[in-house]
Amino acid sequence: MTIKIKYIIIAILAFIAIWNSFYLAYDWLFSVENTVNIYAQIWKVANEWSKFCDINELFSCSKVTSSEYSQLFWIPFSIFSIFNFILIFILSIFWIIKKETIKYITIITWLWVIFNFYLFYLEIFVIKAFCPVCIWISISLFSIFFISLSSSLKCTTKQ
Repeated sequence: MTIKIKYIIIAILAFIAIWNSFYLAYDWLFSVENTVNIYAQIWKVANEWSKFCDINELFSCSKVTSSEYSQLFWIPFSIFSIFNFILIFILSIFWIIKKETIKYITIITWLWVIFNFYLFYLEIFVIKAFCPVCIWISISLFSIFFISLSSSLKCTTKQ
């Protein structure tokens, strides 16, 4: 697989993760437990239809995003995730101009992989529920990390 194809795959995975993170941010924002906005509460009550990722008690995005562990300094992790994947997307696009960006993508994703293990721990042992959209974001993250790591290693061995 050529390096250009790897960057295209990274850009596509980052784009998918951005949209999944937007969904989780929307879910967090409009959950009655996390907002004092009366309009958000009315919207939530008016739309009580089952969400596609609220399968049961074990697999529920709402259960995970409405938990007290879904935010840091009153900002949901999905917002941090949006910015993270936008940065990765931009870096993967700019690779065409400057080839050193793979190192930055590897470092960013490595930090998020470590943080992701903490989030997995919370889902398994504390919240006792899994977020299917979060799992897709994690798959994207791990895929981006391994692609960028393999490309980064190839770049350092060529020098």
